[in-house]
Amino acid sequence: MARRSSKPHDDAAGFRWSSFLTYVSTFCTLILFGGLLMGAVVGMRPLEARAGAIKSLSPVSIRILWPAVHNPAPGAPVQTWLPRPDQEELTERAHMALAEATVGLTAEPLARIGESLAASGWFDGFPVVRRGDGSTIVVDGKWRIPGAVVRSGGRDYLVSWDAKPMPPVYQPEQSNMRVIIEPAMGPPRTKDGSRDFDTAWPGEDIAASLELLEVIATKPWSKQVAGVDASEYSSDGRLVLVTTSKTRVVWGGRPSKPAVGEVSTPQKLAHIAQLVHEFGRVDAGYALIYVNSDKLQFDISATARLP
Repeated sequence: MARRSSKPHDDAAGFRWSSFLTYVSTFCTLILFGGLLMGAVVGMRPLEARAGAIKSLSPVSIRILWPAVHNPAPGAPVQTWLPRPDQEELTERAHMALAEATVGLTAEPLARIGESLAASGWFDGFPVVRRGDGSTIVVDGKWRIPGAVVRSGGRDYLVSWDAKPMPPVYQPEQSNMRVIIEPAMGPPRTKDGSRDFDTAWPGEDIAASLELLEVIATKPWSKQVAGVDASEYSSDGRLVLVTTSKTRVVWGGRPSKPAVGEVSTPQKLAHIAQLVHEFGRVDAGYALIYVNSDKLQFDISATARLP
């Protein structure tokens, strides 16, 4: 008779306790890790809100980095071309956006400030809004650069060099900016009738006029130019420089694409330079002259030569 073994079943036939314990240990570890991770995620929200609320107890200051006239030397004060009333209005606009937020210094109020200032008409795109030291919010962005005012409907509207409308509106002759006179179309409007700061002023006459003003901006005689009459551009493709003496210099087509039969833009500039050299004036003292043909033309029938 065979002798009965006192050992339990061997590993091949019996229960593998070592493997079972390993599985249980791994499973418990995963459960524990998942619980910790879930707790951290869930717990961060109230902690973030509490941190924001604590920070918001301190007075919040908003610092807007204003557009500089030039790059100052290290340590020198930054000068800006933006008038103080406009600075105050933008700062108030940012504070109002902050007050509308429901949480402390979290992402929500920063986003509200960015959206509000982006819609103001002063920035190209969204400004960067970030937390500074302490309870300070810092705003920085790409500012639109004023190019001219557009006279439409008896008012002068400020536009950037890319024809985007900007907030200021002036009475005629009050802006100290060069003016684009009588465009074919009025300022862009939204569906509710308010001014649209995101859309360029419609019509090629505005773009052509700004292009001309940019071409002459660095010329030594540019101070004699008060603006551009764009009233004939849509019908005849012709721009006219208006001088500070109320005289007129017929320029012709857009600088980048002169009209058929006209001289080139460099030749037109050469004509004006010749007039300034000989007479000290872009108009040579006449009420109306033409610089868009091979030879300079003076309309002596329009009026006698001015003093």
